[in-house]
Amino acid sequence: MFPAAGESLAMSKSHEDRLCIEGNGLVELGSDIRIIGAQQGDLDRVLEILEEASRWLISKGLETQWLPSPAFRQTIRDNIDHGEVYVAKDVKETVGTITLQWSDKKFWGDVPPDAGYIHKLAIKRAHAGQRLGLRLLSWAEVKAREDGKSYLRLDCLASNKVIREYYEKAGFVHVRDTLAPGWKASLYEKTL
Repeated sequence: MFPAAGESLAMSKSHEDRLCIEGNGLVELGSDIRIIGAQQGDLDRVLEILEEASRWLISKGLETQWLPSPAFRQTIRDNIDHGEVYVAKDVKETVGTITLQWSDKKFWGDVPPDAGYIHKLAIKRAHAGQRLGLRLLSWAEVKAREDGKSYLRLDCLASNKVIREYYEKAGFVHVRDTLAPGWKASLYEKTL
């Protein structure tokens, strides 16, 4: 359902926040930032970004569920193998990551297949403040819409008021809280 090669779909109202999807899967996030499907060669970089985000959260007195472990590494490896992990790159390096899946029974249960599910959205701290997180969320909206989905959903730590406010300002609505092993999750949804 993507435009043909060479065509693009502009998503935002301002030039600065332009978002395009091209037939080859490459997505322009504005300036020199592009988003592409992660390959196994990106595994360590994705983990570094997630671990850096975890350290930053901990330094701010916030909880995190992205703690390094062999099991977490295997989860990311499996997500990459399934084509669910994407990386945002500038001309020099990988600057962010997002995982987009088409089901999430763990948190949302058995629901109709009408949503995309965001996980593990993180931006390298050196690139914070450039609206890259919002651009990745916008990209996920386009991708889900192009796949025929009606909603974009996510979960986050219920105790993290900062991230909850971030998602609410991005247009996500709190649906409910649920218990996960070892933590409480807040579930959010955005109508596409």
